[in-house]
Amino acid sequence: MAVQTRIKAVVFDLDDTLISAYRRPDLVWRDVCQAFRHELGELAPDRVARALTDAGQAFWGDPVRHALGRADPLRARRTIAAAAFSALRRDGVRVPAPDVAERLADAFSVRRDDQMHLEAGALALLTDLQKAGYRLALLTNGDRLLQRAKIERFGLAPRFHHVQIEGEAGIGKPEPGAFTRVFAALGVGAAEVCVVGDSVEWDIRPAKALGCYTIRYDPEPDGDITPTGGEADWVVQALATVSVHLSVQAQARFAFQSHASVSSREKRPTSNIIVED
Repeated sequence: MAVQTRIKAVVFDLDDTLISAYRRPDLVWRDVCQAFRHELGELAPDRVARALTDAGQAFWGDPVRHALGRADPLRARRTIAAAAFSALRRDGVRVPAPDVAERLADAFSVRRDDQMHLEAGALALLTDLQKAGYRLALLTNGDRLLQRAKIERFGLAPRFHHVQIEGEAGIGKPEPGAFTRVFAALGVGAAEVCVVGDSVEWDIRPAKALGCYTIRYDPEPDGDITPTGGEADWVVQALATVSVHLSVQAQARFAFQSHASVSSREKRPTSNIIVED
């Protein structure tokens, strides 16, 4: 598809896009439950891990609890652990004391923080886009202190023209106002923006509705991945390919404009008037 509007700015999501933060909670719960196997008594660690994963999916799948949870993830994980133990108890399973559930949740939080890291190619991508002249913004949901700590930990703030955190701005994704506030800060229109994120619901769908070009980052697809599949304009498995794709898009736009310019001149009568395209 020919691109008629030049992309001038790129807006990035933070968690599980630029940094690996919350992917595969089931594996983390499994590791934590193995570490707590003696305190779980006769309960098989894998069974507890499944209950915790199910409780987490139920918690984060509810929009109201999702909003509360991203503002206080430590408390959210304790709530999830308590819900998992309650579900096991309803199944007739004898569960440990409530303090074990709390310590499981806290151990999960520590493990998440310890394992957090920059996605491969993230810094190189930002450097390449800066050199290419794109205006860059970071748009992330969550608590002000928590998200700011991540940004500082990985030295990301200086790499962006604008950083917007839900807890600081008072508005977050997927609200249209969260996006338009970023566009205004960058001095661009929606059609001049490419939004890069891992979530269809929080990043891709709302950005598309505003008229942005979208790239979904999906490093661990469940099956075969189609580059233009789903709701995003493009899907990538490696961040390095984002800059390559934007370069291709820029070339496609140049070709489109050159063709349009030639076609326009061919249709014009001979004249001494010079018209700038």
